[in-house]
Amino acid sequence: MAGVAAGPAARHCFVQNLKWASAFAPRQSLTIEPINETDMAGYFLNDFDLAMEVLEEVAAPNLHLQFDAYHAAKITGDVSGTWDKVKSRVVHIQVGGVPDRHEPSGGDFDYPAFFRLLDRQNYKGWVSGEYHPAARTNENLSWIS
Repeated sequence: MAGVAAGPAARHCFVQNLKWASAFAPRQSLTIEPINETDMAGYFLNDFDLAMEVLEEVAAPNLHLQFDAYHAAKITGDVSGTWDKVKSRVVHIQVGGVPDRHEPSGGDFDYPAFFRLLDRQNYKGWVSGEYHPAARTNENLSWIS
């Protein structure tokens, strides 16, 4: 995680740490993840454009982006548009309902349409759910099908 920090010194430290980690473990796939400021106030990596700049600056073949659709919705308001801008660097997608981070069904974002888009684009990376179940987990897994 990028941590709670701000400014040029924080960016420099983050980039240098990623360069070190990428070189230290070149066979390990590493990911960075933008997180919205509402859920984590002051989090440094709070923007997808910034994440892409960091990936470009580090320029490590083993450093990738984790795309959290919930955070994309909170940060940009345009999950599919954000996905189109960053998909070339994504190796892992997380999903959670918008706006309350419950199951990725219902809510303000059409996950079935997003999953169909991923299928059409032949996305082969990981997809996982990160959410707070509205009820018991085993009662709320229908979104997977």
